[in-house]
Amino acid sequence: MDQKKVIIIGGGVAGLSAGIYAQLNGFNATILEMHDKPGGQLTAWERNGYHFDYCLHWLVGTDHGVFNDIWKETGAMDDHVQVINHLTFSRVEDEEHGEFIIYNSINRWKAYLLEGAPEDEKAINELCEMIEKSTKMEQFEDAPGMRSAGDYMSSLWHMGSFLPIILRYGKRTARELFEDLGFKNERLLYFFNQLFGAEDFSALGLLMTLGWGMTGNAGYLKGGSLHMAMRMARRFRQLGGEFQFQSRVNEIIVENDTAVGVKLAHGDVMYADHIISACDGHAVLFDMLKGTYLNEKFEEAYAEWPLFKPLVMIGFGIDKEIQSPTHNTSYTLREPMIIGRTSTKAYSIFNRSMYDEAFAPKGKTTLLMQFETPWEVWESLKGLDYHDEKEAIRKVAIELLEKHYPGACDHIETMDIATPHTTIRYTGVWKAAYEGFRPTTNVLNGLPMKLEGLENFTMIGQWLFPGGGLPPSAQSGKWAIQRLVDAEGGEFMTHEPETAHA
Repeated sequence: MDQKKVIIIGGGVAGLSAGIYAQLNGFNATILEMHDKPGGQLTAWERNGYHFDYCLHWLVGTDHGVFNDIWKETGAMDDHVQVINHLTFSRVEDEEHGEFIIYNSINRWKAYLLEGAPEDEKAINELCEMIEKSTKMEQFEDAPGMRSAGDYMSSLWHMGSFLPIILRYGKRTARELFEDLGFKNERLLYFFNQLFGAEDFSALGLLMTLGWGMTGNAGYLKGGSLHMAMRMARRFRQLGGEFQFQSRVNEIIVENDTAVGVKLAHGDVMYADHIISACDGHAVLFDMLKGTYLNEKFEEAYAEWPLFKPLVMIGFGIDKEIQSPTHNTSYTLREPMIIGRTSTKAYSIFNRSMYDEAFAPKGKTTLLMQFETPWEVWESLKGLDYHDEKEAIRKVAIELLEKHYPGACDHIETMDIATPHTTIRYTGVWKAAYEGFRPTTNVLNGLPMKLEGLENFTMIGQWLFPGGGLPPSAQSGKWAIQRLVDAEGGEFMTHEPETAHA
């Protein structure tokens, strides 16, 4: 590529992926990151020896497939990384209906469902069969616009018996799926709709999410978020890539409808042959490009598409060892409770130190409590009001901790509260929507990587793919470089030349 210069805005997983593949393919890549470390939302922090992780619960592609290839090519996974496949995907404690478990085993979960709702045997068998068939769905390896007719034929062949399910439920919700299958047990329907039936959640999204977990392809990488980010950063540096931290981009410089460089917040200007934005989509389109290259699809998305609600995360460092029934438990309430200014009927507690010694010193425990909150609650909070809100949350969180773990409050060594403003301060994400657009049935097709009328510019990252998350973000970084290499007439490389695959 004659050492053509690529500037990548954002050092999250999409930017790290793009940087790694850029270096592998002969480009000279610089990642500009507004924070003082790589990873974006793939991050964690230490407080008095306790480790509070913001992101990684499970990761699609820990065992096989296109995403697995990406994790290995980028160094996110290597021979030293231990993958933990939990017995359970999720556990719920409901005030009215008791306990409900989703197991990470199709046979075990089927037996569990049949024990609780034998009258729904036919519907349970059909649902589990659909989940099994969903695992036949393979991701495309090549970028859009670079796939052959054979790629599409191969994809259809691999889908096999899942294809009719795609055709039937591609634009339908999980709630409609449950209705079609004819579930009768009221308790089972309550939990299904509580977990998956609200807010227009995609039926295919449900089937594929459970399918990944139940085939051992959505495990947890021991060490968590920050360790994964640092492995990718190390790979980027080893390949000759350069980071510039605390470098917020204010403007993308455009000349004759061609992106030629960036202007940083502190005034510096940098030029490159190609600009890749791997940061917040709203900031890029509306601020860095001043709304110049918006089309109808982008305008509709940012005006109408629903967003993930922001999160509040409370970390507890406890100087005693605590064992929990499962690694995570969601608590759902009969009536809403007030936590600070947020009214909620659900919150979760994670005990990762049970299975990952990186989270707490020996003999101690890190517990993470989390709940969703409307952005409108936080939008104008600042100064003393913001401080008071965090203090109100702290008090309620301690009460909830004591409710579920009696006596634990006497052993709290440290606490840390991350709010939607924390998310924005460290990553710049619009309205603190940590995974961008929600995967409703109307928006599954996503947004394009190229902006019409703007040359030498590519958008990547989770804002292009409703549902967000790490795998599509990393894949978009790979696709961006694959398309650049193709435009240059080169051969795309995924490994150093001496170990390259055919």
